[in-house]
Amino acid sequence: MDELISRNPATLEEVGRVPVSSTEGVDRAVERAHAAFGSWRTDRRYRQDLLRRCSLELTQNASLLASTLVAEQGKVGSEAQGEVWISARAFAHAAAADWMEETPGPESVGRTARIQKVPFGVVAAVVPWNFPVFLTAAKIAPALAAGNTVVVKPAESVTMVVEQMVSVLQSVLPRGVLEIVHGGPEVGRRLVEHRSIRKVSFTGSTAVGRRIMKQAAETITPVTLELGGNDPAIVLDDADMTRTAAALVRSAFFNAGQMCVAPKRVYVPHGRLEEFCDAFAADAGRIVVGDGAVPGTGMGPLHNEAQLDFVRSLLDKAIAGGATVVTGGGRGTDLPGWFLEPTLVRDVDDSDDLVALEQFGPVLPVVTYRSLDAVIETLDSQEFGLGASVWGTDETFATAVAERIEAGSVWVNQHNAVEVELPFGGVKASGFGREGGLAGIKDFLQSRVLSVKHPT
Repeated sequence: MDELISRNPATLEEVGRVPVSSTEGVDRAVERAHAAFGSWRTDRRYRQDLLRRCSLELTQNASLLASTLVAEQGKVGSEAQGEVWISARAFAHAAAADWMEETPGPESVGRTARIQKVPFGVVAAVVPWNFPVFLTAAKIAPALAAGNTVVVKPAESVTMVVEQMVSVLQSVLPRGVLEIVHGGPEVGRRLVEHRSIRKVSFTGSTAVGRRIMKQAAETITPVTLELGGNDPAIVLDDADMTRTAAALVRSAFFNAGQMCVAPKRVYVPHGRLEEFCDAFAADAGRIVVGDGAVPGTGMGPLHNEAQLDFVRSLLDKAIAGGATVVTGGGRGTDLPGWFLEPTLVRDVDDSDDLVALEQFGPVLPVVTYRSLDAVIETLDSQEFGLGASVWGTDETFATAVAERIEAGSVWVNQHNAVEVELPFGGVKASGFGREGGLAGIKDFLQSRVLSVKHPT
C-alpha cells in the first residue's frame, strides 16, 4: 500500500506516515458523509451544541496538535499554538453565528411562498500545507454550522496534524459528518469530481485553483477559491518608519513568509528609503532562525525543498540583475533543513520577478516610488487582489488610499490581521467566495423557494 511520509522541515527526520486513500476509499468516505447529511441538516441547535464541544476539544488538545504542527509544518511553537487557538475560535464563532433560515416571499392570492436557506450537502474541503489546522477549521466549522457534511483532503506533507485534528473532532461528531482522505492530485480529482460532492472549498495556489475549477465543472459543482496573493504594503510619506518597519518584519516573516496574505513587496517613498531599510534591518537581524520546537526560535524553515529552491532562485536572479541585499540572504543555521534567513532586498522594481511573482518565503523586496497614484494604478492592473496594507500617521488620508485598492482585505497600519469574525477572500485571480464571519457560513448555504398553492 502506498504511503505519504511527513518529514520535519528543520531536521529532515520522519514525523510519520499515512496510507494513500484508494479510489474505493474516497468513494466510501463520500458515501458515509452523504448518508450522514440527512439527519445532520435537520437540527441547527443540535449542530451548534456539538460545534461548541468541538471548540472545547480543540482547546484541550492544543498542546498535542501544536507540537505535531511544529514538527510536520516547520513553524515556531508560539505560531503553532496561536493557529490551534484561532481554529478553536472558528468553531466557537460558527456555533454562535445567527442567520435567517427562512424569509417570506412576496404575497399572492391563493399562494404562499417562502425563501429558505439550505445546505448544499457533502462539501469537499481541500487544504494546503502552510496553515493546515486553521484552514481546515475555516472550512469545516462554517460548513457544518450550515448543515453540510464534509470530506477533507489535506496536502500530502501535513497529513499527521490534520489526521489528529479530524480525530479530535470525530470524537464529538456523529459518524460520517466529517471524513478525511489522503493523497495527491489523483485523490483530489476523485474527490472533487465525485457525483455526491455538492460544494468544493479550496485554498492554495492560483494554478491549482484553476485545475480545481475545471474538475468541478465536470459535475457543475460550485466552488469557493482562496488563492494566491502578491500582497503589497504601501508606506506613505508621513509614516513612522520605526513602528512601520517593526510591524512589517513581524508580518512578512510570520510562518517564514509562507502566508498567502503576507506582505510580499513594500512600496516606500523615494526620499525615505534609507530610513526604512535601516529600521527594518535592525529588527529583522534580531530574529533567531532554527528549529521551531526550540524555545527562543523566531522563525523556522521553509516547508519543503521545492519552495526553498523557488524563493532562492528569485533572490539569486534579482541579485544578478543588480538588486542589493540589505539584510539576510544566508541560511541562518547549521541545521540540515530548508532554511533561508529573513531577507530584505532593495534596488528592484515592478519588472523584477522577485516583485512581480508571489515568492511565498522570507524575502521581502522594497520598491521606491515618487507617485502614489502610479503605484495604485500599477497594483490595480495586476492579476492578484487578496490583501494589501497602507501605512501612515494621517489615518484619514491612509484610509482614503486604502479604499482605492482592489483587494479582498485592505488594512491600515497593520497587515495580515485575519479574524474569524470577519469575511476573508480575494478578488481577480486571488479567488472568489468568502471564509470567516457570517459571510463564510452563508457561502455554504443556497437559496430554495418553497411555493404552496392553496385550494380554492
